[in-house]
Amino acid sequence: MPTISADALKRMLNLPANVVAVPVRPYAGDMDRCARCGERGRPYDHLGVRRWRHLDIGCTRLLLEHAPRRVDCAEHGVTVAMGPWAKRKSAYTRDFERQTAWLSVHAPRSAVSALMRVDRKSVGPICERVADELRAEQGAGLFDGLRSIGVDETGYRKGHTYMTVVVDHDRGRVIWMHQGRGQKVFDLFFQALTPARRESIRVAAGDGARWIDEYVFRWCPMAERILDGFHIVSWATDALDKVRTTAWREARKTGTAGKGAKDPVKGARRALPKNGPDLTATQRAQLECVANTNETLWEACKLKERLRMILRQTADEAAPMPRQWAADASLSGIEEFSKLGEKIDRRRFDILRTIRSGLSNARLEAVNNRIKTTIKIGYGYRNLDNLIALVMLKCGGLNLQLPGRQ
Repeated sequence: MPTISADALKRMLNLPANVVAVPVRPYAGDMDRCARCGERGRPYDHLGVRRWRHLDIGCTRLLLEHAPRRVDCAEHGVTVAMGPWAKRKSAYTRDFERQTAWLSVHAPRSAVSALMRVDRKSVGPICERVADELRAEQGAGLFDGLRSIGVDETGYRKGHTYMTVVVDHDRGRVIWMHQGRGQKVFDLFFQALTPARRESIRVAAGDGARWIDEYVFRWCPMAERILDGFHIVSWATDALDKVRTTAWREARKTGTAGKGAKDPVKGARRALPKNGPDLTATQRAQLECVANTNETLWEACKLKERLRMILRQTADEAAPMPRQWAADASLSGIEEFSKLGEKIDRRRFDILRTIRSGLSNARLEAVNNRIKTTIKIGYGYRNLDNLIALVMLKCGGLNLQLPGRQ
């Protein structure tokens, strides 16, 4: 039966009533291994007792304590020996960090902090360590089999900070994300790929920025550059929102606006940009009210839906549609859609290439919405590296599971 030393017993007696410290030690096969590379090193000396926070037992906090050795590694010199229950330089066990990261994907940071009884500032670094560990386990597999990629620039903190996101459209997951935007940041993604992986890319979708097309052509000359269907529809929803805002302001000036959500224009703010099949019964009633009270806004809404439906047609069926839509938008008399009509007419061949590519707009929209939802959950993260780790954990296809559920 294992015995507890007098020093260990004294330390345990000095702990608060709801905290338990358990002495542990590595198995013989894991002892004297370098924490950086895992190779066995020559014992050098002993350090003092350290403690690691482990998963709670009911309402009691559990700490693991151990006096690690330092070893002389042939590659890294004198360094602390590996503790198999925790990552290097972490004060938490792997199980504790995995559970904290899993909760962070599903709940705001404040809730995770309260449930795990950990400082809220520690949640972000924990997510980053777990994401790095899972990526290391998966290796370069995230980039294997790339055929269709999408590039997007996502704003954070109301557009003051940007992040560049690359999505694997075939598998519907984020494969790369980096702080900043522009050509230098985009170069970092292609530099992370081997020549064989760059050659495997056949389709690259973006928001229509010319510099993206130029850089894709430079790194992947065989890839077809197309417009992202999600961004094509977003052009129309942005124009529609401007029309709604103008209508609301006019109603306030003339004194015909209702109070709050009872006003047909303001009440339909969330219903107008949604897909027809996704509308609730209440939102359908709101749009019927708009159709009966504001002809201009209703016409703009119909134009938005027509553009969305064009992307769902076959290439042959859609061939004449972008130009016809552009003509109807220009004749609508709605300034925002007249300008959009000119843009659609200029980019009609790009839109037809998007339709021929066969990329599902529903999948693109789903991935983008998941990223936006994750960013919204992560607004409390001041460190962008922590936020990027959170997005990768939720949208990156990493195998994040609760401890003991593998």
